[in-house]
Amino acid sequence: MASKIHLFNPGHETAVLLGTGNYTPPTNVQRMIKELSCLPVWYVDSSDYVFTEEIISPRFFSLQPKEFRPFATLVSGKELKNLSVAGTELAATPWGLSPHSLQPFERLKQSCKLNLSIPAWKEDYFRLTGRQTAAECLELIRAQLPELPIPVAPRFCKKIREVEKYLILQNAPFVVKTPYSSSGRGLLWIPERKLTPKERTWIEGAISKQGTISIECGLDKVQDLAMEFYSDREGNVTYEGLSVFGTGEKGAYSGNVLGNQEYLSEPIKRWVGEEVYLKIQQAVTDALKSIYGNTYQGYLGVDMIVYKTKDGSYALHPCIEINMRYTMGMVALRLSQKYLAPSAVGDFHITYESKDGEAYERHRFMKESYPLVMENGKIKEGYLSLCPVTKTTRYRAYILVM
Repeated sequence: MASKIHLFNPGHETAVLLGTGNYTPPTNVQRMIKELSCLPVWYVDSSDYVFTEEIISPRFFSLQPKEFRPFATLVSGKELKNLSVAGTELAATPWGLSPHSLQPFERLKQSCKLNLSIPAWKEDYFRLTGRQTAAECLELIRAQLPELPIPVAPRFCKKIREVEKYLILQNAPFVVKTPYSSSGRGLLWIPERKLTPKERTWIEGAISKQGTISIECGLDKVQDLAMEFYSDREGNVTYEGLSVFGTGEKGAYSGNVLGNQEYLSEPIKRWVGEEVYLKIQQAVTDALKSIYGNTYQGYLGVDMIVYKTKDGSYALHPCIEINMRYTMGMVALRLSQKYLAPSAVGDFHITYESKDGEAYERHRFMKESYPLVMENGKIKEGYLSLCPVTKTTRYRAYILVM
């Protein structure tokens, strides 16, 4: 069986929209890819490889607690040439599929003469990555569970007057989204039924770039969560686990809660009831099987929210968006399973600092203030950086168990 070679390429949804291998990610995304390139080491199998253009700190993983080993192997182009000589069989596995994310593997295959299988880009993937497919899944879930108060799917609009008509007919607040975006990007909250000049400009720009936008009524959110799945492209979709995460005011991802599945699901089940929770889990699995099961192989993260209804009760929106890729929720799930003591609870964060040196100083402070404490080979408490932090680092990935 081939070992996987992983590539961390966040923000791939924009590359899917453009549909070309010549896409250049924004500067901040390029920096994130570089500084967090070894993040997959923590969630993949120890027999796998993780590709990075440059190994920033060769000794980083050798300095980790011995209980964490063995790790997947970090490789740059130089090490891959050695794998070519050994004839190692490899399978390309990017964080997210796009024509752009497959191009580096094509280059590596040729330049290093690797025995590397690369997934083919399919036109279906363009459709499956967009928010329209999440809306299709939501309608399937609603049809399966007519007894539950599940919100209707968003409305997709190609003209500004369609948006204005929606505002008049529905109740504020509203949220507008671009079809190809994720992690809180491409969102606009509209608090009133009338558009301001700034909101109008944003919507017109979004429609111009992506051809359409979605609009829906905002909900009184209590908690963000996601259910993580795996599709094998043979009609099977398996439930991997629950992730609970936080977002900022504008919807940007801020971090995941770490802990065992019972701990994570307990408040959700308390809010909406265990029976409803399990019904939704099954209905989402069935919808994903129907739409993704025979076409896509890989992970799927289905974002949801617990929200407060107008009568003061709690409900679960089962499909806010679908991420057809690895997700930070999947990373958090694997971190909890592989490295945390059974009763340990903590947080997984991706942070950004705007000046050189700030991330390094925070890293040093946290390392000294929250030393790692192990119990039976697992983390009981403390701080752990998941990627090297230098004096020029801006992005950090770390866990803090308290």
